[in-house]
Amino acid sequence: MDDLDFEILELLSRDGRAKFKDMAKALRVDERKISRRIERLVKIGVIKKFTIEIDWGKFGLNTMAYICTRTAAAPDVKNRLIKFFMEEPRVLRADSTIGAYEYVIQAVAIDPQDLREGIGSPLEPLTAGLSTSIISSSIKQADQASLLRAIKAKRRRIG
Repeated sequence: MDDLDFEILELLSRDGRAKFKDMAKALRVDERKISRRIERLVKIGVIKKFTIEIDWGKFGLNTMAYICTRTAAAPDVKNRLIKFFMEEPRVLRADSTIGAYEYVIQAVAIDPQDLREGIGSPLEPLTAGLSTSIISSSIKQADQASLLRAIKAKRRRIG
């Protein structure tokens, strides 16, 4: 990874739909070079996917929450829990963790009652307790461009 790779990633982190032509102009390199670099970044797994961020509130899903849980050691219960995570569309993300909880999920619902009835209640028999935090406001969104600049600066100091 060199400076050009970092600059490409920074541009893509701001706009995943950036055109190669516009990126080439901004970075003062050939468009084919941008294309080859992005292709290589995808191939080596640095770029995992190109995606969008959806405002679920526009669809009436106004309650976003993090739900933390532990589960019994019984494999069938764990399997049912994982199956619920995978099949429930309002579970946007589920992670296995090391710490106070085994699993942390991010879920979205119409309102707190919908969250309770549609996600919390089905989870209760599969878990050893739930801890739910409803998001009231966002303080900071992912800022990949800043993190890329910090990594790039650290690499310069080291190497």
